[in-house]
Amino acid sequence: MGDLLQDLRYAFRSLRRTPGFTAVAVLTLALGIGGNTAIFSVVDGVLLEPLPFAEPERLVRVLHRAPENGFAVTPGAFSPQDFEDLKRDNVVYERLAGYYFVPGQSETILVGGGEPRELETAFVSAEFFAALGVPPALGRVPGADENVPGADRVVVLSDGFWRRRFGSDPGVVGRTLSLDGESFTVIGVMPPSFDFPSPETEIWVPLSLIGEDDIPHVRGLRWIAALGRLAPGATIETATSATNTVLRRLESAYPETNEGWGSATVVPLRESLVGEVRPALLVLLGAVALVLLIACANLANLLLARGNARSRELAIRAALGAGRSRVVRQLLTESVALALAGGGVGLALAFWGVDAFVSLSAGTIPRPDAIRLDARVIGFTLAVSVLTGVVFGLVPSLTASRVDVGEALKEGGRGTAGGRRHGMRRLFVVAETALAVVLLAGAGLLIRSFWNLTRVDPGFSSENVLTLSLSTPSEIAQGDRRNVYRREILDRVANLPGVLAVGASKTIPLRGGGEPFSFSLPGRTDASSITPESGGFIVSSGYFRALGIPLVRGRVFTAADETNGAPVVIVNQAMARRYWPGEDPVGKSLGSGESEFRIVGVVGDVRNDGIAQAPGPAVYVPMYLAPRSSMKLFVRTATDPVRLAGAIRRAIWDVSPDQPISGVTTMQRVVSDTVARPRFLMLLLGSFSGLALILAALGVYGVIAYTVSRRTYEVGILIALGATRGDVLRLIIVQGIAPALAGLAVGIVAALALTRILSSLLYGVDPADPATFAGVALVLAAVTLIAVHLPAHRAADVDPMVALREQ
Repeated sequence: MGDLLQDLRYAFRSLRRTPGFTAVAVLTLALGIGGNTAIFSVVDGVLLEPLPFAEPERLVRVLHRAPENGFAVTPGAFSPQDFEDLKRDNVVYERLAGYYFVPGQSETILVGGGEPRELETAFVSAEFFAALGVPPALGRVPGADENVPGADRVVVLSDGFWRRRFGSDPGVVGRTLSLDGESFTVIGVMPPSFDFPSPETEIWVPLSLIGEDDIPHVRGLRWIAALGRLAPGATIETATSATNTVLRRLESAYPETNEGWGSATVVPLRESLVGEVRPALLVLLGAVALVLLIACANLANLLLARGNARSRELAIRAALGAGRSRVVRQLLTESVALALAGGGVGLALAFWGVDAFVSLSAGTIPRPDAIRLDARVIGFTLAVSVLTGVVFGLVPSLTASRVDVGEALKEGGRGTAGGRRHGMRRLFVVAETALAVVLLAGAGLLIRSFWNLTRVDPGFSSENVLTLSLSTPSEIAQGDRRNVYRREILDRVANLPGVLAVGASKTIPLRGGGEPFSFSLPGRTDASSITPESGGFIVSSGYFRALGIPLVRGRVFTAADETNGAPVVIVNQAMARRYWPGEDPVGKSLGSGESEFRIVGVVGDVRNDGIAQAPGPAVYVPMYLAPRSSMKLFVRTATDPVRLAGAIRRAIWDVSPDQPISGVTTMQRVVSDTVARPRFLMLLLGSFSGLALILAALGVYGVIAYTVSRRTYEVGILIALGATRGDVLRLIIVQGIAPALAGLAVGIVAALALTRILSSLLYGVDPADPATFAGVALVLAAVTLIAVHLPAHRAADVDPMVALREQ
């Protein structure tokens, strides 16, 4: 211990004597270690931190597997009847809970205490809270006797909503809220860590509150998500097998609605929450690790150069009896001390970096509340700092300790760059250049992918369109009164100055939400009942004009269609191609139950299910045919639509002051939000690759600059013997660019292998895209030439008389 303390004191004294070197090294390490700390804290919080539930390893999602062309309101959902049958017959789940939550579609209207507003609401079965095993912070949760119609006017609050609405009042239990025009009793408040099924959830209410008017309760309509707690001893495999046994039995018993729906996928709850972001986070962790390795290579080069300058000092230590192992230990101690200093600064940067990461991710990363710099992350930083010090210090320490005492102690002996050390420096340049190529290739592919996504035509025009969400108040939510009420809102908004068109729909394009309308094809023997893949969309007559969806043939809905109840529908081009190839579907019919609907138009394909999802067959039906409690308004304006938001609100409140308005945004923002995650990943990986490129360029520059400084005498002789300035430039540039070219070749080979990991994150670009790799090569070559050019010019400008006199 005494020797270690002595080595540490000497290390800090040595580093203080070279403040420039120490500052550069600490800053370089701080960027590398700080980046690793920040990204590891995200990976730890999102992927490794246990879920805030009791025995989370036993929690699973049960996902009903859809057949080809099958449809569910939410992916993996069950119909109410299938869910009840599965719950009754299951033998592997200690508890099986159902819930319904769709952001922007499962809201309740809060009235009183100010402007009415929609609350993001999770509708949950009686087993929901018990399955998750989290007790409320205040009060209690609904019992089975409160999850039946008529006795279900109870509500559980989220911690955030409780604090915002009630100012953290501990006496909130027993108070009432007016939701959808009904009085609800507050029975509990959940703890801050509880945010399932979504951090957006504000309240939980009984599932029995969803009536037939909201979502039809039929076996063929699947909208209930299933959450299970495995029984003791049960596994994912046994749960899957037992679940499929029940579902196959239902498939046989109810072939009309369940054919093809005889299987399910059981996945751990953690996987269902974070599975989509796992590849992206691991890619970022790998990228920032490569940046740290490049920083290590740079510092190793600096230490090699510093070892040359300290050769006389090390020779004196050796002459006084210090063995090689003792010298190596001292030099490694200096490296680790440097790394610990860099780690300390990096940890401070990580505190800022984590906050910036969470802020910039803007909801694209799940479980953001679990991302923090805790003891485990600090321990990771300490371990990485020590390991980094050993990694970048080992080779320079071993090289510097191999000193020729006699040569080093010669008076005035400067020598040239040692062959062994010069070879090591060139090798480090090859390594860091290769690593930079891998990062640049990954960033280039993500940039190309993001560019492709932004160039995708969503099927509608988002410019100058405002969207907002309305839920019809319960007192006017029935029959013709609701239709008249909505028509009045649409007319009031349409008559505002600056408004060009107004339309409405239950859903917003790019966010899914189509309904599983089933149709028959009258007169066709080659097709049974069909369910359009993208679903059915309930729209008003002005919907297509408001969103700029092109009419291909026929006509769109008219006000007359809405008032006289004409049974008409519109199909998209994908449906026309699928079921009427080479024909004009206008005038043909679709059957539904006892009714037939005449196709009056064909419109362009809209990417309803996401910008990266190809449009599937879709049917549009007039809003009066299938009224729903929620409605999204689309307002096309002549100028910036945000300027008219206030006037639009006032026009709606002129019809009903109790009408809640939420989700006010532009359709351009909706389109932008669909690419938020790939944009965020591209920016981060692009930043890391840019840093890697800078570090690699500094590495090349450092090696050439050091070589030039050590070869001044040699260059002076060459110039004295007649070498021209161009000869010297070529000599230095060729020697400098050679290791970078070698690194480029190695890096391209490595990148071709490693970028395949990005396949699931790319859109419209191959992981081995030649254009991307050619661009990477050009960028690296240009940066390397700049890095080499500066010291080469300095060498070419050497005065031979001065160089020879100094030597």
